[in-house]
Amino acid sequence: MSSKVRSKQSEKGMALLLFSLTAPFLLIMLALVLDVGWSYYTNKRAQNAADAAAMAAVSQVLTQVGSGGTVNCGGTAVCQGAGSCPASGNLQTACQYAAANGFVDGGDSGRQSFTIAGNASQFAPSVPNVRVAYWAEAVAQQSVPQWFSGLLTSTPFRPVVRSTAALRMVDLKASLYLLNRASDCFASILNLGVVCGSDFIALGANTIRADGGIYMASSNAAGLGLPNIAAGTVAVGGVSVQAPFTYQMGNGGIQNLLAGTNWSPAPMNGFTDGTVFSDPMAGKGQPPAPVGLPDHPVPGGVIVGSLFGAPTVLAPGNYYSTLPILNTPTGLPVTITGNVIFSDGNANPCGGFCNYVFYGGVITGALSTVTFSPGRYVYAGAQPVSGAAAAGLTLGVNSVVQDLTAMGSGGITQNSDAGEIFVFTSKNYPGLVLPVPLRNSVFSFPQVQAGISAGLNPQVTLHGLNASNSRVPADLVPFAPVLIWQDQANTTLKYTSSGMLDLSCGGPCTNILSLPGSQNMVIQGSTNGARAGVNMYGTIYGPRGSRLTILGVLPGDAVAGKLQIITGALQMALNASLDVQMLPTPPAKLSASLIQ
Repeated sequence: MSSKVRSKQSEKGMALLLFSLTAPFLLIMLALVLDVGWSYYTNKRAQNAADAAAMAAVSQVLTQVGSGGTVNCGGTAVCQGAGSCPASGNLQTACQYAAANGFVDGGDSGRQSFTIAGNASQFAPSVPNVRVAYWAEAVAQQSVPQWFSGLLTSTPFRPVVRSTAALRMVDLKASLYLLNRASDCFASILNLGVVCGSDFIALGANTIRADGGIYMASSNAAGLGLPNIAAGTVAVGGVSVQAPFTYQMGNGGIQNLLAGTNWSPAPMNGFTDGTVFSDPMAGKGQPPAPVGLPDHPVPGGVIVGSLFGAPTVLAPGNYYSTLPILNTPTGLPVTITGNVIFSDGNANPCGGFCNYVFYGGVITGALSTVTFSPGRYVYAGAQPVSGAAAAGLTLGVNSVVQDLTAMGSGGITQNSDAGEIFVFTSKNYPGLVLPVPLRNSVFSFPQVQAGISAGLNPQVTLHGLNASNSRVPADLVPFAPVLIWQDQANTTLKYTSSGMLDLSCGGPCTNILSLPGSQNMVIQGSTNGARAGVNMYGTIYGPRGSRLTILGVLPGDAVAGKLQIITGALQMALNASLDVQMLPTPPAKLSASLIQ
């Protein structure tokens, strides 16, 4: 045999020897790779199931209580320790989502286990540093078959995953929340007929500065919405908008009716439906009405304040106009002239918070000065004018409406007192107790038009509720920093008593309004030298299906301040300017998210 043949046989022998020596290790490595890989895959499936379950549990609660609601154990918010799936409620929904993702307690021939827990405590047990309103925790586990690794250990792989989702309070930082959807219609006061699915309409030389950004809920594309006019989510003409972002849901688009429109940066659409496009006040109910107030009938319907010296003090109570001699109600607004203050006359008015109800609305005379002490002011009904809703608060030419917090040199500043809330409603507002003369009168006191209507050049300085001030009543604290509240009964859509859209019709139910245009809030701007004449601090709220109109008669007429506007749709007309700066202490809403 040649040396060459012997050498080859020797190499083959060595290779066989090496293979026989290394094969067990290669097989062990392959076993580990296969088992670890399958364990990773199983772990991933378990995590997906746990995440889906936890998010489903808290999302269902959010849908039920609303962004502004309160979560309590019971009903849909099931509370239990880690255990099996309940027979109903949001934790049962969580289990259904886990099952849809392949995980059931006792599933896969008994190799799977799944537990679910939930509670309305402030902290989830596995995430103790995150404050929450409600949490749900899903734990999924599965024994992984040992194909080869059993040669090394008899202990099976049992990957355990945990997922915790929660409802947390998050600040509402945007400047404008425009809530109307593509199906929501209203009769525009800008002579555009019935408008459907338009969140913003501006005609004239209008400007907007919205420091916190803009959300628009309509998914109408450009070219839709107005009969005989091409307009979609936004129908604009000659308007300038400055905002860090404008986000539109779905295919929401902009239709320019006139040249000269400048929107910077350009709006972005394509966003899916979510809580940022829904009413953040949903679930709060409505600000409660004051009770037990004394009656203050106003003979002749006119209150004459002082012309010189200290203002005339108007004590808390129910105000309504009467005939001069007979003292029977007239249903007309109360007119205020001269210099007056709503107060009980003390240095700290009403102990820090006063309460008033005006039946028939309020008109301030020309050159009058009206001062509002911190408190709750309800404008409950006004007789319609020419078949249309009357304004709840109308300001005379060159009148001054203010509170106890003066303007700063750089603009409106945050108040340290309790602030004010203006509620615009009808005599049917929940909790209102009508004075006996009004109860026995022929006047219906229907819904007033919310906001501030005015003649030329009013000067306004008002501040919303301040939750950090202990004088704010506990039942009003959840509404801070609201300044203006439009009754949820005064909109084209029905709301429930808890402040949620009524969906019993298979979608939002229609609300039939008796007065045309009553769902339209109006705020008229003005000028004060080089700056705005209407300055406000807080949140202006109108429900979905309503609208807010900002008017400017003269060039430079403006509404400005540290503000947040929540309404169905926004209209701007003539020479209006809206300067919305970010609120240092914005309201908050519930939001669902994974926290572990």
